Amino acid sequence: MKVDGRTAPETGSILDAVLALGIHLPHLCKDDNLPPIGACRTCLVEADGRVVAACHTPAAGVSEVLTASERVARLRREVLRLTSRMHGREPDVAGGPRSGEIWAAYEEHGLERPAFPRRIRDGTDATSPFFEFEEQACILCGRCVTACQQLQHIGAIGIAGTATSARVTPGAGATFASSICTACGSCVAACPTHALRPKPMSDPAQAGRSRRRGNGTEDR
Repeated sequence: MKVDGRTAPETGSILDAVLALGIHLPHLCKDDNLPPIGACRTCLVEADGRVVAACHTPAAGVSEVLTASERVARLRREVLRLTSRMHGREPDVAGGPRSGEIWAAYEEHGLERPAFPRRIRDGTDATSPFFEFEEQACILCGRCVTACQQLQHIGAIGIAGTATSARVTPGAGATFASSICTACGSCVAACPTHALRPKPMSDPAQAGRSRRRGNGTEDR
């Protein structure tokens, strides 16, 4: 198989082959430690003339992959433009280890200002003693859910609702503190934005404090 004219291994997915060659390709919903989800479509490439999600397409049987053709670069840019309308500005707080991926993808594709009205979601859940969830920064990539369900086998969170009402949640009317969440941190480690982020260690008063608004929870 050739990727941008270079010989690449035909094992695993096309994304595996692309990354093995040192070619950077956004893959916001694909965590190295998790199975592919195929939700965000930010890893679109051309494979033998077809546009496919690289993370979800086996490399076996593919002859030629283009990661930077005009066609596929334009499509990825539009996907990222739509993604950028799902969240607010980058918060001035420290995120998890993957929290810079989305901003790097925007920069690589020349995106500065989104063109569509932003989806408004302002729910906040800070009931966990170790992390907090800012819903306005969530892009519904599903990494956190997959980490919780398939890596830790806990199943404390899921995606409820459809279309514009879809959201990551520990259950209807539930908070992280009242759910079966063990605060293992896998969801925080997997999040490519600042939606799930550690609580600042310098603010111990915040640990254990419960506040949630806009999504059915309450302060205490």
